[in-house]
Amino acid sequence: MSAQAHEFADNQPLYLNGPQNLGERLRFQRRRQRLTQEQLAILAGTNQAVIQKIENGKSLRPRKINELAAALEVNVAWLQCGIGDSTPLSDEAIEVAKSWMKLYEHERAQVRDLLQQLAR
Repeated sequence: MSAQAHEFADNQPLYLNGPQNLGERLRFQRRRQRLTQEQLAILAGTNQAVIQKIENGKSLRPRKINELAAALEVNVAWLQCGIGDSTPLSDEAIEVAKSWMKLYEHERAQVRDLLQQLAR
């Protein structure tokens, strides 16, 4: 366990600054979903030894990274590199983002104001 991790009562790590590497992120999300290494391996179409190697830092660029991310329901970039949020965007959120990018800045300001009003 890294120096920045503490343990929950059930021996699950609590990362103060978030999981720091691929192995920690994989273990964190697997345990969060209450999956064993074997269960995750089956969901991702690999074997338990592969999961163990990744979690122990012995496999830094697994071939099944897309399948692992899908099985764990996380963003691939977050799992591999820690970039962005762990939760992948929904199709609806992606459509909203695409529409947002088509707006002029003054239109974005109007939408932001409206969203803030609605969120109150």
